[in-house]
Amino acid sequence: MISDSTLPDGGTIVSARNISMARGDNVILRDVSLDVKKGEVVVLLGPSGAGKTSFLRTINLLNSFESGEMYVDGHRMGYRRTKSGAYTKDSKHLAEQRRNIGFVFQHFNLFPHMTALENVWHTPVRIMKAPKEQSIAEAAQLLEKVGLGDRMDQHPRSLSGGQQQRVAIARALAMHPALMLFDEPTSALDPEMTGEVLGVMQNLVAEGNTTMVIVTHEIAFARQVADRIVVMADGHIVEQGSPAAVLDNPTNPRTREFLAKVV
Repeated sequence: MISDSTLPDGGTIVSARNISMARGDNVILRDVSLDVKKGEVVVLLGPSGAGKTSFLRTINLLNSFESGEMYVDGHRMGYRRTKSGAYTKDSKHLAEQRRNIGFVFQHFNLFPHMTALENVWHTPVRIMKAPKEQSIAEAAQLLEKVGLGDRMDQHPRSLSGGQQQRVAIARALAMHPALMLFDEPTSALDPEMTGEVLGVMQNLVAEGNTTMVIVTHEIAFARQVADRIVVMADGHIVEQGSPAAVLDNPTNPRTREFLAKVV
């Protein structure tokens, strides 16, 4: 049984505790622990295969793990607490927990038969049972916010990759998440479209209302927006600190090796 005294404090929105994951003989995550404070922007850096995306996906349990515990906003993911204080697995409770977490994928995952506007308002209405007229109005405001006010009635096939990713960001924001997760959101885009998406993300960071965990290889972007940079290699965290400390004066050899290749 886990006592109340061991639960994350109210200022912590993500608390990963000793997360380990393996697929057969392949060890993907090795005893990863990380706390993210409310309002903090944390960027995960590291070489391909370091475990960054795998770890990001454990936060909302898109990836399962063999050992450890994951808490978001004070609640253990995938579990509900019984009257006795014990935790029991509960898939329905997990679905409710995920509504509080926005996830922006590498590939946009938009509904091809829906317009940009419909893609944004569909989930709040269908999942949250929000009033349709209110959701449509809010979706329009979000598309304006990401610079797509003139593309609301277009289908994904008529939009560039960068525009589709901005629709995906607006769709995630429409759920009013307490936490936003970004999994290499520009990896499938050319440089011009990358700039469009990073600009939207920079604006979100400037607003300061949303906690973010971002996997990216965009070093200049990481330096500009991150409160903290976490470097992963070989399935575990090797270094973390402020952008200046990690990017300008790395102490771990794996961090130095990674930065030498990408900077």
